[in-house]
Amino acid sequence: MRLLPLLAVAHAARTVKWEVKATASKPAPASFDAWFANAKNPVERAIVAANDAISEVSDLGGGNYEGRISGATFPLVKLQPVMEFSLTRQNPRSISISLDKQRMETTGPRWACRIVEAMASIMDTTSTSVFTVENNELVCEASVTASFDVPRWVPVPLKSIQNGGQSAIQKQVEGDVGTMVSNLLKNDPSAPAEEASPAP
Repeated sequence: MRLLPLLAVAHAARTVKWEVKATASKPAPASFDAWFANAKNPVERAIVAANDAISEVSDLGGGNYEGRISGATFPLVKLQPVMEFSLTRQNPRSISISLDKQRMETTGPRWACRIVEAMASIMDTTSTSVFTVENNELVCEASVTASFDVPRWVPVPLKSIQNGGQSAIQKQVEGDVGTMVSNLLKNDPSAPAEEASPAP
């Protein structure tokens, strides 16, 4: 009778879990502070759109937004990641954004799409970022957790996956947070308009 649970453990998947935190800040003029604090302005939509990877933002209502990630191509399949975010204005100068749902839309041969969709579904990701304007600065504090199961037949040491992935995700999140802060500051109503490129 004891063999069954032992066999189950032996064949169980190994879990990799990455947890990273990152903070970025930049000076924020009074004009940006006023724009950010005014709930009538599209601040929440601008926060979602501040991620360079997001090519399209839709307002779902009730503080919820959908962001479509720039598409990629897998052999035979075109990928379109779609994420839903909820934003909460904690006070006039602090807004929290959380990833609620994510799905993968695919185009291509059905059998190939099923394989790619199955691969995408094994990753469980949660993220929360808090944007705050204080002391003449825009600050973003981000926290990301990602986990997935690695089958025991995969011939890669779990420690290598854990450490290599942790380092890569930390670097990516730090870069993304810094870029989002820079992009959001471009919504400053007093910021000079970018000059148009001269015609060839």
